Amino acid sequence: MTHPFHPLSGRQLVCVGERYNRYGTRLLLRVDEEHVYSVPRQWTDVVAPDPELVIGEGRALLRVADLLELAGLVSHLVEQEHRAQARKGNNTAHVKRNLPSTKRRRPEHAKKRDEI
Repeated sequence: MTHPFHPLSGRQLVCVGERYNRYGTRLLLRVDEEHVYSVPRQWTDVVAPDPELVIGEGRALLRVADLLELAGLVSHLVEQEHRAQARKGNNTAHVKRNLPSTKRRRPEHAKKRDEI
């Protein structure tokens, strides 16, 4: 395990298989007889280290690709919030206010009784 922030960083673990999902390939690493962890290939020495990380000598917190992905995610979330606010604003404009009147009106039949 080579990822610097992983609790098992620096340990050598046995790879017992691979799993594929929409995020890419993950390795199945056996920690002990009871536990197998699924981790990205990039967190191990199976793949060559990222050139940006090697050149930066660990000084950079994020890679350019990571920052671009983060910016895209934030942009998507902001746009989603704006659309939700626009929908909320449109819906409230069409709601009829249904609160009781502050003045109490007498029913018509009571007015007629008073006139008699």
